[in-house]
Amino acid sequence: MELHSSLQCIITCVAPPKYLILKSRSELDAEQEEQVEEVLRCSQRLRKAYELKESFRDIYQSYQAPEEARIQLEKWMKEGENLYCSCIKTIKNHLDGICHYFIDRTTSGVMEGINNKIKLIKRQAYGFTNFENLRIRLLACFS
Repeated sequence: MELHSSLQCIITCVAPPKYLILKSRSELDAEQEEQVEEVLRCSQRLRKAYELKESFRDIYQSYQAPEEARIQLEKWMKEGENLYCSCIKTIKNHLDGICHYFIDRTTSGVMEGINNKIKLIKRQAYGFTNFENLRIRLLACFS
């Protein structure tokens, strides 16, 4: 019965402010903070997940050396082991690459965007008879 009432509380509370939980705590105004707090009162598990999300965000926003970031991430992974098992496994597998972000704070986002655009153009260009036509189309789109 306790589980049912807890779930009912979460469903009622989460419907309107579900995107507020995803927003950074620093970007919330007073009214939004109160809405988030009301939702978090419904479930300790949800509160823990929210706190872990915020601490993960804090690690990335702090300016620190890769070694310090690794220590912080390992500490974060220990705290979230029970809640984010698959996420933590992925982070552990890619920890070296993740820590490289803290060297010069660059990501592969731009390259991934370019690759996506190329795939889109290839899909639209289905039926081009040779590579030269595809090349001309790519040059036209990226110039």
